[in-house]
Amino acid sequence: MDVNHNTALENIEFNRTPCFWIYDSPEYKEYPMHWHNAVEILMPTENVFPVICGDKEYILNENDILIIPPGELHNLKAQHGRRIIMLCDNAMFKDNPALAEVCRIFSQPVWINENYSRGFVSELNKSVMEMVRIFDSSPSFCEIQLYGKLIEILLKIAKYNKSMDNKSDEKKELIKRYIDTFYMSAITLDSLSEAIGYSKFHLSRFFTKNNTSFSDMLNARRIKEAEIMLRNENTPITQVAMNVGFSSITTFNRAFRKFKDCTPTQFRKMYREGNE
Repeated sequence: MDVNHNTALENIEFNRTPCFWIYDSPEYKEYPMHWHNAVEILMPTENVFPVICGDKEYILNENDILIIPPGELHNLKAQHGRRIIMLCDNAMFKDNPALAEVCRIFSQPVWINENYSRGFVSELNKSVMEMVRIFDSSPSFCEIQLYGKLIEILLKIAKYNKSMDNKSDEKKELIKRYIDTFYMSAITLDSLSEAIGYSKFHLSRFFTKNNTSFSDMLNARRIKEAEIMLRNENTPITQVAMNVGFSSITTFNRAFRKFKDCTPTQFRKMYREGNE
């Protein structure tokens, strides 16, 4: 990133309320790369809006929510439509130990999108729009109401993510157990889906989120077993490949090199020499 943090600093002035600035923006306007000490929340309500945050581009669809942590370089691209832009003074959170758990959200950008349940996203949309209404109408105790709504939003996200992490751990265990049991067979994503009760689409998103794939998890397990078999000099390498579930020696060699940075023959030789 070539942007200088010092020159990109934006000083936020909270005029209407001490800690909040909320704007339902219909403007075709770009906000060049900048950062500030406020938490920023973006929610398009009409059209799609691209946002550069750090080194990543987020394409926000209508009703997506992006939470940008304090100090994060970001660039809001110009686009026709409407978007809610909310700035919240970070001082409300950073020195309050009671909020430590929900403030872990600010360790990186949070993108609430189609990967979350539709009901959950709708619930957060309503909360954001309620904050817009409170800010615009400036009722009694406006600041306190906004603060309460914001904490409510952050708490819901923290609880949802924790629930998803627990489910993710359970899912990972089911996948691991299935692969451990059937890795020697010609198993597929279809057979995994049927066995553990999750759709192929759901499983594909799970693997993508965890930066892996079903084939990589399966082949990693097969290669782990192949390492043990290769220690026996009397077992032909082709036989090892078939025993651990590979359909051809070519596929076996390619997978072995990917995970071990050497061929099965080289691995066997290194093992032999290391035990002489």
